[in-house]
Amino acid sequence: MTLSSDEFPKFQSDRLSFKMSACGQHLKNLKHIELRYGDLNSTIARMSAEMEIDSFISQMIGTVDSLLFKINDRFRLGIPIDKVEIDKVQSGLSAQTKRIDLLADLDKASQYANWYWTIKQLRNYSLHESLISDQALELSPDFKFHVKLIPYFEQSLGYLTRLIENIKLKEELLQ
Repeated sequence: MTLSSDEFPKFQSDRLSFKMSACGQHLKNLKHIELRYGDLNSTIARMSAEMEIDSFISQMIGTVDSLLFKINDRFRLGIPIDKVEIDKVQSGLSAQTKRIDLLADLDKASQYANWYWTIKQLRNYSLHESLISDQALELSPDFKFHVKLIPYFEQSLGYLTRLIENIKLKEELLQ
C-alpha cells in the first residue's frame, strides 16, 4: 500500500485508521490473488494467499486492540498496556465512567460463534493449520467453519467498520 504524503501523518497518529486501512489492503490483495490464479488453493497462489490471510486476520484483531487502547487512553482508565483486553476495559469503563454500554456490541461479537469470536478462532487455528481448505475447519470441539474465506472476511470487515463507527458515535472522546 502506498500512502500519499498527506495520508502518512494521519496514519502515524491515528492507529485505528491505519489498522482499518491495512485490513482493507490485505483483503484487496487476497481478492487479487484469487482473481489472478482462480483458486487460493492452487500451488502457485497458496503461499501468497496464506500470507495475506494471516495478515488480514492479524490486522482485524489489531484494529480491535487499537480501539481498546484508544478507549483506555481517552478515558484515562490507567490499564497497563500489557493488560488492555476487552474485559478489563469494560470493567474500567464501568468503574470510572459508568459507560459499560460503550463496548456492548464488541462484547456480543466476541461471544461464542459470533463474528469476532470466529476471527480470533481462525487466527488460533492458523497457528497450526492452513485456513485454505476444502474441508470444514474445526475451530472448537463443537464449532465447524465451512464458508468461503473472502466473502466471510468482507462481511467481517463490514461488521468491524460499523462497530467502530457506532462506538465513535456513542462517545465524542473517541472521534
